[in-house]
Amino acid sequence: MSFRQIFNLFASKILTLLLITTVLLNFGAPKAFAATLPTQIPSQILLTASNRVEAVSKNLEGKAQEAMGNITGDPKDQMMGKAKQAESQVRNMAEDLKDQMQLKGRAKAVTKNLEGKTQEAVGNITGNTKDQMAGKAKQAESQGLNLVEDAKEAIHDMFK
Repeated sequence: MSFRQIFNLFASKILTLLLITTVLLNFGAPKAFAATLPTQIPSQILLTASNRVEAVSKNLEGKAQEAMGNITGDPKDQMMGKAKQAESQVRNMAEDLKDQMQLKGRAKAVTKNLEGKTQEAVGNITGNTKDQMAGKAKQAESQGLNLVEDAKEAIHDMFK
């Protein structure tokens, strides 16, 4: 590797880290993103956030490398920067798809639970035991759907 390539790589990494630090931590401001995080975050959320941060990092690294290529006139750096930006877009699309797929199962479980609670409450008000039992059955179904989603996540996490 030439000195210029080493310098470009080092510079792009430093710029990426500085930008991420500035955006996420806001240099210690009380309303910074990191200061607003809850103390215990589920592992699935951390994994998704980690993947998103990697995608943003790859995009910033690509932009920095492309800019360095533009400054130095190196077409290889320009192309590599554009390739990294494209990779970032693919990573973001994959995360979007995962979020959509995950939401469908959870959303169905939450909806079923709300239906069950509503139907049970109506049954309690009217004294209709069929509505009460149907409402409880829907809530149990919701718990089952949540268990299925938990199992899917656990299996998914095992193969990562």
